Amino acid sequence: MAAEEGALLSVEGQSRIAAAVARAERGTAGEIRVVLSTRPLIDHGPHALLWAAVIALLAPWPLAFLLPLDVAKLLVIQGIFFLVLGALLALTPLGRRCVPAALERAAARHAALDHFLSFGIHQTRHRTGVLIFVALLEHRVEVVADEAIHAKVGTAAWEDVCARVLAGAREGRLVDGIEAGVAEAGRLLALHIPSVPGDTDELPNRPVVL
Repeated sequence: MAAEEGALLSVEGQSRIAAAVARAERGTAGEIRVVLSTRPLIDHGPHALLWAAVIALLAPWPLAFLLPLDVAKLLVIQGIFFLVLGALLALTPLGRRCVPAALERAAARHAALDHFLSFGIHQTRHRTGVLIFVALLEHRVEVVADEAIHAKVGTAAWEDVCARVLAGAREGRLVDGIEAGVAEAGRLLALHIPSVPGDTDELPNRPVVL
């Protein structure tokens, strides 16, 4: 996803997403909003240091069996392990791999729900707003749908929207993936909440970049 991040955050990439949202909303009274987060969902520093401490405690022990090391030398080796590995993990993107997947998943869901409320997507006239949230650093996608449309569509359909975004990302075409996810969300909305005369666009089409 990182290789595509520049294109996604470019004016052209954002314009493509805005156009995809406009196309998707033509046949429905529902609303779609895309939020892209470039910020880490979780500070990986504490997790990185915890892993560094565990590895530093265990890693030198094979040396203690092979070499005549006293306790003082063993402690020095453990300290060096911790400092080097801790710095490597805490100060580089490699440390993100230390965050448990379940914790990252929960953080992405929490952030998506938070943005759903903070951007007023729950305030559409017919409670048919849909948020597609993409966490770029964590490679996570979440969809939050308001109660009126979620009751008719169900969880599996939103998971399919997420899968379309992630499929594009895996192929290095994240903008294409988001366009496909938006198109599918629009299809679902049009199926259950078709447009009616006098519909107005209640939410901006341009993506939010955080």
